[in-house]
Amino acid sequence: MENSQAYIDFTNQIKATGNQKMAGYKSKTLDEIFEWEREEVENLIWHNFCNNDIDLAIFLPWLKKYNGLDSLEKKLQELNVPSGGSVLISRVLYENTRETKYLDSIMRNIEKAPGNISFVSNLAYCSPSEKAYSLLVHIYINSDNEVIRSTAVTGILYNKGIIKNPYDLQEITNNIGLKRKFLLSDIDDRKKNIKLFEEGML
Repeated sequence: MENSQAYIDFTNQIKATGNQKMAGYKSKTLDEIFEWEREEVENLIWHNFCNNDIDLAIFLPWLKKYNGLDSLEKKLQELNVPSGGSVLISRVLYENTRETKYLDSIMRNIEKAPGNISFVSNLAYCSPSEKAYSLLVHIYINSDNEVIRSTAVTGILYNKGIIKNPYDLQEITNNIGLKRKFLLSDIDDRKKNIKLFEEGML
């Protein structure tokens, strides 16, 4: 019996190194494999995650055979801050529990690596919440980095429902005029800008 394409792609990625490894895993793998492949795939996910393939964290909440959330929580306590692994696992845990302590965990990474755009992007793309919004506003107001501030603004607009999908470049382009209104170099001007935005006057 032939394996599914999803299985083939997944096992190739498990074995990958270098640039190919950086391509990452496909998030829909567990939905697209055949049922008879699932036990083997879950075993591969578990074994390789436990051996520090942190990118596999995206699959752990969906494992049937293992308690993935508990394992993610334990791994989060072991990881250094700042680190990409800490941010990724915090985001996965937030998306699956909606507990805002995991947003705080992402923010701790950002505070210790304030120039890391990837960390801010992860926060900006988290599912909207009052907590996520307030953290992004804090970054927008206080960051000295224009690219970081722009990334935070994307998250701010996403949290307010102006951008529906932060991964959709066309949607972001459609809102470029509004985003430009946030491009202010003075911190006091940014504070005033947020106030105007929240009052619907921007």
